[in-house]
Amino acid sequence: MRGGQLKILSSEQIYDIHMATLDILQHTGVLVHEPTALRLLKDAGAEVDEKKELACIPPHLIEEAMRKAPRRFTLYAREPKYNVKIEDRKVYFEPMIGRKNILDAETGVTRSTTLQDVASLVRLADAMENYMILHSGAMMPHIEGVPDEVAHVHGYLVSLRNAEKIVKGTGRGRRKAQDCIKMAAVLAGGEDELRKKPNMFTTCNPISPLQHGRDQTEGIIEYARHMLPVDITAEVQAGATSPVTLAGSLAVQNAEVLSGVLIAQLASPGAPVFYGTCGSIMDLRTGMIALGAVEAGLINAASVQMAQYYGIPCRGTGGATEAKTLDIQAGYEKAITLLMAALAGANCIFYPGVLEFALTISLESLYIDNEICGMVYRALRGIQVDDSTLATEVVEKAGAGGHFLGQKHTLEHLKAEQYIPIISDRESREMWESKGKRDLRDVAKERVKEVLKEHQPKPLDSTVEDELTRIVKEVEKRELG
Repeated sequence: MRGGQLKILSSEQIYDIHMATLDILQHTGVLVHEPTALRLLKDAGAEVDEKKELACIPPHLIEEAMRKAPRRFTLYAREPKYNVKIEDRKVYFEPMIGRKNILDAETGVTRSTTLQDVASLVRLADAMENYMILHSGAMMPHIEGVPDEVAHVHGYLVSLRNAEKIVKGTGRGRRKAQDCIKMAAVLAGGEDELRKKPNMFTTCNPISPLQHGRDQTEGIIEYARHMLPVDITAEVQAGATSPVTLAGSLAVQNAEVLSGVLIAQLASPGAPVFYGTCGSIMDLRTGMIALGAVEAGLINAASVQMAQYYGIPCRGTGGATEAKTLDIQAGYEKAITLLMAALAGANCIFYPGVLEFALTISLESLYIDNEICGMVYRALRGIQVDDSTLATEVVEKAGAGGHFLGQKHTLEHLKAEQYIPIISDRESREMWESKGKRDLRDVAKERVKEVLKEHQPKPLDSTVEDELTRIVKEVEKRELG
């Protein structure tokens, strides 16, 4: 499904942000706290102060990097029918899996996320028709009951076992990145096959304002050298870590993302990347980021246009909320941000399933958000106008004062024209009351149980399972002794 209908910036505004970005990169510079990246930048012609770890980047290096970064690439799933082509303005949704906390549907309170929770979250997302790219337990710095040093491999393995779709790996540090890449190579059938058919990608976040931390920059380099996609996602907070003006925040974000793309291309020319944003505002009344704010939608829409200006795919965000439970605030914040990012044409939209500033995940939210994503996809299809859909012959057949319930035309076009929700209530009040007056959370809770009981991804090949388990044990021995 393609977006691109929503455009926030004019061509002149895009150019102004681009020029402001080049000025920031060349005169303010970016801090790069990773020696290999700093050396790559210096060797390429950036002005580097090694003591300060500051790189001032001339415009021509950015222009060269944008020419080298591919416009499109494919991510390969364990089940080929779930392969994803990242190109043009095709839109895919990536639900959140790994969060420290989970909202327990039985108690209504949050608790620490366990490895079994990760398995359930991944399996549920794998079953949802509108989710094609899956976040994973590999990204979680902490899983309850698992030592932090090995959470990435345990989280990745349990995610692979419970999904036939594309599963994300971590890039938070060289060793962790190498561990996940090694496991992905086993799944692909070897490193050469992994390069040809990447089955994994990662997210690496600059530190706003204008910094590239050591661990995540190591991740950029490792993934780039294996030609695995990296979404380089800035997390500017307007009014705190970037200017309060959205234009100023976009310029800072742009500088962070483009310098990250440059590092990836210097490490491995032609490495696939996403232009990523997780930008929003800080609510200056509370000092908290507002991921569900309408301004987040504006930043996402503008970021898509910037990515398209440079000719690289875009990873956006939508579906986040500051609400602590699945209430009306969660509904409108999720719907607005998902719709804006999709209408703009973000290729991968991250965050469905979260609550509470994206600190908490919820099985029921994953299920409900899948329905919101279905509605968004229907919006992207727009309105088809042709002889068949104008239906003048059908109108004549039904006649003035008639109806269209019994017309063959209605049956033929129903599925294409109308999104049929699974859990949204459209019955009469009397019917709703007769069924127990259940709200959406109750219905979602019931449906989640049904899906987890019924959906069983095919098991990993026994040889692959054995080798992945061996790698996990090897990492445990290395990290825990």
